[in-house]
Amino acid sequence: MSSLKFMLSIFSFFPLLLFGHGDDLHTQKQNTVDKRDAVYESINADYLRDIRPIFEKKCFDCHSNKTKFPWYYKIPGIKHMIDYDIKKAKKHIDMSDDFPFISHDIPLMDLKSIKKVVSENDMPPFRYVLGHWDSRLNEDEKRVIINWSEKSILKLINSSYK
Repeated sequence: MSSLKFMLSIFSFFPLLLFGHGDDLHTQKQNTVDKRDAVYESINADYLRDIRPIFEKKCFDCHSNKTKFPWYYKIPGIKHMIDYDIKKAKKHIDMSDDFPFISHDIPLMDLKSIKKVVSENDMPPFRYVLGHWDSRLNEDEKRVIINWSEKSILKLINSSYK
């Protein structure tokens, strides 16, 4: 009888092994925030005015649904590499629908991540820069993005949103 209990406990534990991660594959998902909230509206208004024009030129090819594919996109191998890079980039953060972004994190962490990436010159990846010489942020663009992210982080923290 104890072997039967053992087998039953194994079978009852099996779903936990199968879905132990909550069935969450860390794919992109729409943040569950009300974009009509005054704090998010304020951050998004600043984003639309000051940041989106920069992101459209420098980030949207990989981080949005508005990719402008280069002439060499259809070359086998290169097409696969570009598609893979875009899929990976959008899985991390997708800027297609303005702020708050579609991502695997909360808006506060997205802002902190953007600030860090811009401050440390981590984007765009070198492989992208090789084919897009003008894709790096200049000092003015960096300053504007960092200021916006810092101001937005403070708005979220002060309003107790995260």
